[in-house]
Amino acid sequence: MKKYHGRKGLILALGLFMAVYQPAVSMVPVMEAMAYTERQASINGTNVNVRSGPGTTNSVVTRLSKGTSVTVIGEQNASDGALWYQIRFTGSGGAASTGYVSGAYIKFPVSYTTDADFEAYLNAQGFPESYKNGLRMLHSEHPTWVFTAQHTGLDWNDVIANESIVGTNLVSTNSISSWKSTASGAYDWTTSTWPGFDGSSWVAASEDIIRYYMDPRNFLDDKYVFQFLTQSYDGSVHTIEGLQTMLKGTFMEGSTSSVGGSGSTSGDTGTSGGTSGGVSNGPGADLNGGTGNTSSDDEVRFESPSMALSRHETNMVTSSYGPGMDLGGGSQGSTGTSDTGTVQAPSSGSLSYAEIIMNAGQQTGVNPYVLAAMIIQENGKSGSASISGTRSPYEGYYNFYNIGAYATGGMDAVTRGLWYASQSGSYGRPWNTVEKAIVGGAEYYGTNFVKAGQDTFYLKKFNVQGSNLYKHQYMTNVQAAASEGYWMASAYNDELKNTALEFKIPVYKNMPENACPQPVVDGSPNNKLGALTVDGFALTPTFNMDTTSYDLIVDQSVTSVNVQASALNGKATISGTGTIDLQSGINEIKVNVKAENGSVREYVIHVVRQSGGPTYTQGVGGSIQQGTGSSSGSSSGSSSSGSSQDMFTGPGLGM
Repeated sequence: MKKYHGRKGLILALGLFMAVYQPAVSMVPVMEAMAYTERQASINGTNVNVRSGPGTTNSVVTRLSKGTSVTVIGEQNASDGALWYQIRFTGSGGAASTGYVSGAYIKFPVSYTTDADFEAYLNAQGFPESYKNGLRMLHSEHPTWVFTAQHTGLDWNDVIANESIVGTNLVSTNSISSWKSTASGAYDWTTSTWPGFDGSSWVAASEDIIRYYMDPRNFLDDKYVFQFLTQSYDGSVHTIEGLQTMLKGTFMEGSTSSVGGSGSTSGDTGTSGGTSGGVSNGPGADLNGGTGNTSSDDEVRFESPSMALSRHETNMVTSSYGPGMDLGGGSQGSTGTSDTGTVQAPSSGSLSYAEIIMNAGQQTGVNPYVLAAMIIQENGKSGSASISGTRSPYEGYYNFYNIGAYATGGMDAVTRGLWYASQSGSYGRPWNTVEKAIVGGAEYYGTNFVKAGQDTFYLKKFNVQGSNLYKHQYMTNVQAAASEGYWMASAYNDELKNTALEFKIPVYKNMPENACPQPVVDGSPNNKLGALTVDGFALTPTFNMDTTSYDLIVDQSVTSVNVQASALNGKATISGTGTIDLQSGINEIKVNVKAENGSVREYVIHVVRQSGGPTYTQGVGGSIQQGTGSSSGSSSGSSSSGSSQDMFTGPGLGM
């Protein structure tokens, strides 16, 4: 036994010796993991993927929307050397979850040291208090940036009412329900569907999502703020290198022949002009069942656009135009001379997209980064049918900015845009080369928007300046300004971001105290009844799904009634039906319809018991058949003794 204990002690001593003299490098990872200091942060991107490990080869755990609060609990480099953060966040059901996010989409809080001069400047500009925190953070990171308050003089609620006119702003049909309008003409209550605008892929935007995208306070960060950047060309700032950075990962990364096809753009991808990839619904949408397209840099981008210059009589810039009408300033033919200047003829040989866009900016006075962001927004990262050069019957024509592209006269939007591109006339048309289409479209935009006061992405989308308010708006996609600003931010490296960039930020009268929240509710909004009856009695007026108040007089001898109802949508639930006991005098029966999304509509039946009123009449009212709707209660009615009387048709409430 002693011999055994001695051997055991020797083994233990050797183990301790090896532990002490073991190379320290093997202990470092454990020590680092123990020493990592947790930090609070937020998601700085749209629908950012959270993965099971560092790197895009790992599976997606979930997606988080812009501004989501997270705790960074570690960091690790992926196989390509890129930095990834391990985060803890609140998942579904309130449970704590962990995952990895690319370092490009994690934003740590920036401390702001009070700057008396900047505070005085904010006050002099007249920025409301609710704008200042966002601007302070931007100033801390980029002290050279200049923020100009654009006092529109417009009432916020009037602006939203005008921009909410059905057809003025659209969202993808794949968007969650709270992003879609239920206004008259925007939603079919009988079928619980949204009719399409500019093709079936686009539907009317809800007032809530319009409020969110129009509220500048939601976009005061170092990416989305670029939708407010002024758009004039500046040769000291705009470089070919900046453009190349911006175009990386898109169809414009390579070269294209300036006298022929469009390089690596995709072929005919459909008739609605969307991206050839998947469609995203914007911030947070993919967490509610969207079909977002994951980009190579691990962020789900905004949806590709509604067609530019969409044709809606209320607000769109080309609503007075149509096939066969003159859209320009005469018939200059294909010489490239327009009524507003000269578009140089395309050079021979092969130019890169970056070179063509840079030339377009120099010639037209428009920021070339703006032009690039517009092209990406209009065609997606992979290109579209508008620039394939193969779309029948307009092969060999290109429309990079989707100018004049809207469905009309039997033409879908892409065809209409290419028809416009094929016409001889202003802005260097016909656009039968890539270069002519890019430069000519840039001239169109510079002349009709930048030089007309709509000189930011925001103002191009939401025209809240000048005498043509809420009209002459470049596109219908409610997300477009934020999306284009986000794309353009990628062109500005750290050096350029430290220059004196000017941002013109709209301010409205009577804005809400806090920034308008992004709607997040999904599910059918249909909370209307398809039928409402009281067995044995007739309601006044006759039932209509949009009428929520009804009157009924019964005889004093009637002590209860049987109320039946069915919903238009099978996912709605109904309460308040069945056998209802009546008190003397006036009774108020409330039937509530709760839609799948939680919204409730109340229908009220005012029942008056009085002498001489009608009693139960067989066949009147009747039981409601179960269909797609939902009803509750029995089909039997309550009757009193005595003979039936003629039905009283007046309200009787004043008696």
